[in-house]
Amino acid sequence: FLLRREYEKLNNRRKDAENKVLAFLKLYGKVVFQDDLLASWARLFGRQVHSSRIGGLKLRLRNSLKAPIPVGRFEPTTKECYACGKRHELPLSQRIIACSCGWECDRDVNAALVILRKGLGLSPDQALGLDRPEVTPLEKEAAARILGSNPSIRVSFLQ
Repeated sequence: FLLRREYEKLNNRRKDAENKVLAFLKLYGKVVFQDDLLASWARLFGRQVHSSRIGGLKLRLRNSLKAPIPVGRFEPTTKECYACGKRHELPLSQRIIACSCGWECDRDVNAALVILRKGLGLSPDQALGLDRPEVTPLEKEAAARILGSNPSIRVSFLQ
């Protein structure tokens, strides 16, 4: 009985995290995401993928947003430079992408920017956000308020 109750609490926390992420994403007019095959992730990362509820979030993104924009799962977003489009062969252990064009960025942030650019149909010379001002304190506060109330969600802001 106690074990079942603990699993129930854990499942409720995960559902709460999923609901908050979805509520946060609904604030935006367009949401772009890579349409990865999660079964292949599970082979690499095991239970972490299954317990993350990312599959349920992806399904809810498709069903509850007005215009979700999926990017093909075979796009090499973690290997492509956001600024110039050049592809780099990077081992998974290398967390920083440094391109000959001068662009240097965290690999995951770079991939997110590439996904956004591809989803919006922009070429590398139309890269967005490079001239965007800093995220405003109000935007940071809103993100922290919506997402941060769940102890399972960590909110951090990259500088």
